[in-house]
Amino acid sequence: MAKLWHRFVNRYFADEQAIILSLIILTITVAILGMGRMLLPLLAAIVLAFLLEGAIDTLMRWGLKRSSALFLVYIGFLGTMVAMLVLLLPLLWNQAVSLTGNLPLMLAHSQQTLLRLPSRYPRLISYRDAQSWLTVIQAQIGHLGQWLLALSPNILGHVVTFTIYLVLIPTLVFLLLKDRDRLHRWFSARLPSHHPALSRIAKEINQQLYRYTRGRLVEVIIVAFLTYTAFHWLGLSYALLLAILVGVSVIIPYIGAIVVTVPVVLVAFIEWGGMTTEFWRILVAHGLIQMIDGNLLVPLLFAEAVDLHPIVIIVAIILFGGLWGFWGIFFAIPLAVVIRCVFEFWPVSSTESEV
Repeated sequence: MAKLWHRFVNRYFADEQAIILSLIILTITVAILGMGRMLLPLLAAIVLAFLLEGAIDTLMRWGLKRSSALFLVYIGFLGTMVAMLVLLLPLLWNQAVSLTGNLPLMLAHSQQTLLRLPSRYPRLISYRDAQSWLTVIQAQIGHLGQWLLALSPNILGHVVTFTIYLVLIPTLVFLLLKDRDRLHRWFSARLPSHHPALSRIAKEINQQLYRYTRGRLVEVIIVAFLTYTAFHWLGLSYALLLAILVGVSVIIPYIGAIVVTVPVVLVAFIEWGGMTTEFWRILVAHGLIQMIDGNLLVPLLFAEAVDLHPIVIIVAIILFGGLWGFWGIFFAIPLAVVIRCVFEFWPVSSTESEV
């Protein structure tokens, strides 16, 4: 056993770069586990700066200086944030408030619809089944009401935190972009003078993450736009709110599509009842958009990205979701990409000393 352990250490940790890489991974992991919530604005700023850096590089290839490209990209970023806060956020808030206020009326309508199903489809649904479903729905609505009551005292704190983030994150993004070269030199000065393996890993992670985040951002926008267009055209209430949910759900492959189908089906069922033409039109439109996403958008947008096996994706969602909750699920795939790159390019010693 000692000989096997000695050979393993000599093979994977004999190189100085491997030791430094292990320390970097350990430090980042401990920092996120211990100070994840406090570091959340910094992590969000790093992701945004990472995406904006690609736009800056594109403008620089077109002949602009970095300072000019940074100014244009950052102004565009601030303009997009302001537009979302002034135009999109109030619409989402109004729809969410309207949905919450109409829940009792929608529940009463759903009760009537459920109780009519046994008489219309006696071979498929019994009266006892309808009563069981109704009991489940009432229980879930009760849990939702309790959750909203428990959340209401903390609303002011969330508003204050959101306001702080609105100022802090754009400031961090600007500083990360402006001082990119200085930060790069600071980190490079603390690494060995010759570190080809570390450079190769960093380059591969940078390329793969940029392709992935860029592709996901485009995918979210396209899916949300298609969903809103279809739901609004078919006359479904809360089309914008549901479209945002469907768009964001593509960030979590497989599981996100299943989870987001539940509110779409519930809203359509409560509004029109089951087994109606309007209800089935919504389900067909939602299914077609999911098919377009899986069979057209994903192959086009992620043709050059890292191809992770579905089992790896599901395990990453379960693992990181269990560790960090929502944010673990949100960043599960990028973290899996990073881990894969590290394993593929880990510096391995070709010589093994015998014991």
